[in-house]
Amino acid sequence: MDIAVCGNPTIDELVQNGRVRISPGGSALFSSCAAAYLGSKVRILGNIGEDYPPSILGRLKTLHIDVRLLNRSERRSTRFQITRINGSRKLRLLESGDQIAAPVGPYHFQGVHMGPVFNEISGSLVNILRKRCGFLSADLQGFIRVVSANGTVRTVPRSLSQLIGQCDMVQASIQEARSQTKSGNPRVILNRFLKMQARYVIVTMGEKGSWIGSQQDGTYFVPPFSDRTTRDSTGAGDVFAGSWVSTYLSTKDPLWASAVGSAFASLASRKTGLSKFHLSRLELLRRAVWVYNHVKES
Repeated sequence: MDIAVCGNPTIDELVQNGRVRISPGGSALFSSCAAAYLGSKVRILGNIGEDYPPSILGRLKTLHIDVRLLNRSERRSTRFQITRINGSRKLRLLESGDQIAAPVGPYHFQGVHMGPVFNEISGSLVNILRKRCGFLSADLQGFIRVVSANGTVRTVPRSLSQLIGQCDMVQASIQEARSQTKSGNPRVILNRFLKMQARYVIVTMGEKGSWIGSQQDGTYFVPPFSDRTTRDSTGAGDVFAGSWVSTYLSTKDPLWASAVGSAFASLASRKTGLSKFHLSRLELLRRAVWVYNHVKES
């Protein structure tokens, strides 16, 4: 499968228990790695700064991810500070990064997944990407974020009907979806987004599982695969999205794609950084089969 993932890779400062750990991050990074692990031919479209570690680019190449569409900017890379306290997460934007330009050349992809982290994908770029792919998906998080004076990131209601109407699949966490719909009911959220003409809508709820709704096949609850050895859930939703798109494009089965996404997210959360993608394919399949067998129509 030929997939482009659009979004700026980030350098994250992870703060927990008074300790700071620097790690590569960003929706585009985690989504790309998940899709590539499942066999898709993946290219990342985005911007990085001169401060972006060459070792990370080398690691991406070993994962068979094409980084030639990553633009090297004179500015610093997009950078967040992520602080975890008592199970909650506080996000501060330290560097915003550049907006993404359309790739030059006659590129056409089977699928494009948009995973912005902070408004780096413009409406005009969405229009271009829609014309250059057969399947367009989006994680809503980076389209709805703003920052306060001290850099704290929060989500705000945005007019999303035009964006969602161009997408075949949209995904959001329950918190992000609530900020847009004023409802915490997954069924209500799915119905409102589906009315904007997306083919599939996914709402993720972390350890509580996820919901998927479609224009033709109704609404389903996808259970989580419980894992007591969870270490770092950063990027779990992005792993879900990347593995969902890759699996759906190869099978055209949205429920199996959701099961693989749930299983992959649980396994990836056991490790940190790019080590998240050093995992057992047999265990991934075992978990995906379990999840698939426990999907419930709602």
